Amino acid sequence: MSLCDYEDVTHTPSEQLSGPSELPITLSFNDTAYASVLATPEALDHWAVGFAFSEGMITRASQVGEITTDRLRHGVRVRLSVPAHIERLAGERRRVTSASSSCGRCGSAEEAQMLEGLQRLPASTPPPPAQLESALERLSSDGQPGLHMALGFDDNGQWLGSGVDIGRHNALDKLIGASLVEGRAISMVLLSSRCSLELVQKAVRAGIPTLATLSHPSPLAVDIARLCALNLICCHRGRRLTLLSSG
Repeated sequence: MSLCDYEDVTHTPSEQLSGPSELPITLSFNDTAYASVLATPEALDHWAVGFAFSEGMITRASQVGEITTDRLRHGVRVRLSVPAHIERLAGERRRVTSASSSCGRCGSAEEAQMLEGLQRLPASTPPPPAQLESALERLSSDGQPGLHMALGFDDNGQWLGSGVDIGRHNALDKLIGASLVEGRAISMVLLSSRCSLELVQKAVRAGIPTLATLSHPSPLAVDIARLCALNLICCHRGRRLTLLSSG
């Protein structure tokens, strides 16, 4: 078959086609709906904890009690059992619009919410290139078609776990949520995507010293990374490494 030919599957049921899964996912704090995103419906408990942390709704995983999921007509609701003051905060700061799998902070009511949790990180040394090379090899071997990955590593470059989702923001939230629940500190994250401001914000809030991305970050992401002393590295899809910001 040449590139000028089509494999015609226009009459094949969509569930029989290979491709990433996504559903509308609604996060609720007790009975207060906070935000809805489009996400891959796997590891939603870790996503919910990571997203709540990134949003500044919680400061530690122990603030969350029971996590329950319910099927809605078209998607899933994830309900976090939290103290009353967190539910009140969720009601005050709930997203005014839904967020898609690609735009993360879209729908925030105030600009300040988009910069939640930014701080200057302690000084740190960027990881040696060999660690990035090993991380890129793992990304290549573990990658799944149509899905983003956020890979977490410790100080020695040992793999700790991965967040996988159709949305790059969701993938990072899943990784951060898992680290909070399991009590494991992440020293470096490798993302299978470009880097926007929100991904820098999530890494900084989680206290992650190094963020490496497969393609080039936005200028705003670079500026904020420099202000926060985040080691920000562009891997140029494995062709070369560029250190854009350092602690």
